[in-house]
Amino acid sequence: MDKLYLITGATGHVGTVLISELLDRGSCIRALVLPGEGDELPPGIEIVEGDITDEDSLTPFFDRMGQESLTLIHCAARITVASRPDPRVWRVNVDGTRNVMDMALRAGVERVVYISSVHAIPERPASDSIVETDSFSPDLVHGQYAKSKAAAAQLVLEYARKGLNVSIVHPSGIIGPGDTKRRNHMVRTLHAMAEGSIPLPLHGGYDFVDSRDVVAGILACEEKGRRGECYILSGHYITVADLFNTVRRAKSKKPRKTVVPYGVARRLAPAAERLIGLFRKKAPLLTPYSVYTLHTNGCFSHEKATRELGYVPREIETSIRDSLS
Repeated sequence: MDKLYLITGATGHVGTVLISELLDRGSCIRALVLPGEGDELPPGIEIVEGDITDEDSLTPFFDRMGQESLTLIHCAARITVASRPDPRVWRVNVDGTRNVMDMALRAGVERVVYISSVHAIPERPASDSIVETDSFSPDLVHGQYAKSKAAAAQLVLEYARKGLNVSIVHPSGIIGPGDTKRRNHMVRTLHAMAEGSIPLPLHGGYDFVDSRDVVAGILACEEKGRRGECYILSGHYITVADLFNTVRRAKSKKPRKTVVPYGVARRLAPAAERLIGLFRKKAPLLTPYSVYTLHTNGCFSHEKATRELGYVPREIETSIRDSLS
């Protein structure tokens, strides 16, 4: 059966790695990109310009064009750790996802995988391992990005109940190769650590996963995932201090023992976000939300994905080295 992969968010970190893997497999790909972004993609794929917030622009993207089977992988999202409210986050992550799912249902797309985030899952006490849930609510999570992804995940589950063959994957903090333009917040952070613009690590930690493992999990979910089910694609928990010194060792630099205490980072973050926002075009790395996240429960279990999808993440040291190279 001829299968065509429909990829949204094709120029993002996960989208880039996903398209590379699908090309290696000889798959047929149609990528949705914003106007003017098509040049960022490799040859050998069909490019459609459109915007997920404009449902009418999605019609050519969902055209079956004689293909017997359509598989949609919805990666497109607007990610932010900024404090300032950004209406585009909700418009893209929620309204855009509604448009994409609605079009997929009407077009009779045979298989859908939606890329959510662990941020959509309600937090639990530090002593508990976080596992998948079967319902989501913006009221149970913190931060505009998390709230938008929770609302979108609940929306996707509603489409599963309408008959759309859709599953959800929840990656943790994504690092790894593929983000050549350094758009990913954590990839930028790793490079800043390597280049010395982040001189000391903060107290805290989180779970990070390799972009290649996320893609492997997505494609395994496409093949084996059950309709209406969610799968956490986590990697390994690591403290920021260990992350920082792993980066330094990769660059043949001596490790550092000093760690910025949580209370200090929390007080500095609002001013740092404002000042850096004034003088740099890229989003600040240090914000109140990024500091907050490093002190939430980062113990995400991928046991379900391992059991049902065969998902196994690689060692984090490898991901850090490959992120830098």
